[in-house]
Amino acid sequence: MDLAYLVSGLAVAIPQSAFGGLAQSALPFSPFKTVFFIGWFYLCLYSVQRSDNSPLVHNRYRYFSNAAALFIGPLHLWVLFIAETVRKIQDGDLVVRDVPSYLLDAVLDKPVRRRVDTGVKAPAIQLMDTAGRRFDELYLKQIRSDAKDRYVQESTEQMVLAGISERATDILIDPKDDSEYTIRFRVDGFLRVHATIDAKLCNAMINSLKAVAGMDIAKKRRPQDGAFMARIPNGEVYFRMATSGVLGGEKLAIRVLDQTHAPMGLADIGFSPEQVKMLTRIVQQPQGMIIVCGPTGSGKTTTLYAMLQTINFEERNVITIEDPIEHVMPRISQIEINTRAGVTFATSLRSILRQDPDVICVGEIRDAETAGMAIQAAQTGHLVLATLHASSNMAALVRLMDLQVKPLLISSALSVVISQRLIRCLCDYCKGPAELTQSQMDYCRQNNLSQQNILKANGCGHCGGTGFYGRTAILDVMYMNDRLSKLLCNNQLTPGDMKQQGDRSFTDALKRE
Repeated sequence: MDLAYLVSGLAVAIPQSAFGGLAQSALPFSPFKTVFFIGWFYLCLYSVQRSDNSPLVHNRYRYFSNAAALFIGPLHLWVLFIAETVRKIQDGDLVVRDVPSYLLDAVLDKPVRRRVDTGVKAPAIQLMDTAGRRFDELYLKQIRSDAKDRYVQESTEQMVLAGISERATDILIDPKDDSEYTIRFRVDGFLRVHATIDAKLCNAMINSLKAVAGMDIAKKRRPQDGAFMARIPNGEVYFRMATSGVLGGEKLAIRVLDQTHAPMGLADIGFSPEQVKMLTRIVQQPQGMIIVCGPTGSGKTTTLYAMLQTINFEERNVITIEDPIEHVMPRISQIEINTRAGVTFATSLRSILRQDPDVICVGEIRDAETAGMAIQAAQTGHLVLATLHASSNMAALVRLMDLQVKPLLISSALSVVISQRLIRCLCDYCKGPAELTQSQMDYCRQNNLSQQNILKANGCGHCGGTGFYGRTAILDVMYMNDRLSKLLCNNQLTPGDMKQQGDRSFTDALKRE
């Protein structure tokens, strides 16, 4: 009876009133409220799923976060989105203009579990020796493979991965005292402490690195050299490692040769457009010698790679001699030095002169034999690019003469001498106007410098709190001309004359262009 009365009531009410009147006169419940509560229930479940997978919520507080999401639903989800957006902006991973699109992607994207409850997290890096054998084949199979050894493997891989992620050029592991080791990264030329770990764990990590680098684990005091590689999603990274016994334990120095990034161009290094044009023209010449000088870590090899990129490898035979090969370049022949096998700069240079080279790149001139052969090659129809450890252009010429190269040969073979240093660049995300002292303002006025263009480093998450990100080169380029050659041959070249004549040679070259 009640059901028949309800059906007849619906038939009468629908043509006489709107849907709202139906809800009030015929139905015992409101359909709007029902739809709202069902939608709110599913939004709460969606919020719980988002909260359970959010990296912003620590595992310790995840239960309370899920409970809050169950009751307040989208409000809790909105708070998580805002917090994550603010964090990304502060870390420099997101700019303000991209916030709307980021929030839209975050809402539409399917939640993915970002935490691992059980098991060992799969690393984003795989360590191998130079022959391509994996880390577990070299280290874990030599000893009992249990959970402790797996933890050592994971710790080693994550340490190396952190060095790559933070753009480290060197990784230093040395004992702090008898119970602790310090791991430091050299980033942008300066060391920063990455972690301080227990000596027992660090010794196990050192043994694992020595095993993958082909070293003897039993030898703790004798210096050893080795190499290994790592495979990451972006490509492969090569490492050179040296060990030495020091007070308190064993010290490791690892040079990171990251080949996942393409070599820089001349303009990217810091050369002016005029200098890029001049160097490109000189590199196209059939013979001559270009020397890049500076202290260790000043970017000399990077400059050599930048000049090599301006060469047409299809038309010219290019051979390099390096120690070690820092970047693999296709279509050229690269020779790596191996002193144990008798492959040195001098022996390699002597052999490649018989291989019809057009361009010879010498990683470093270290001895008199290499210097003499490089000068001779530059005089006999080859273009020679080389580096030399010297503090300035003048010191480079003095160094060549100290290596028993006659000034007449230097003046006839040398085309360009480049002296360079690397300086840190301010972080684009946190740099700001600097507050100058009175002495600094006086200095700016005396040298006609604009005080408005002077910025300072503040520090943010993008630069690791240092205020600096990346480096650029400051360069002193000297072009050899007739005046400089004459002064050099007569032993009358002084640092002042070199500065004056070097600037004049650059001006004359620009006029000829």
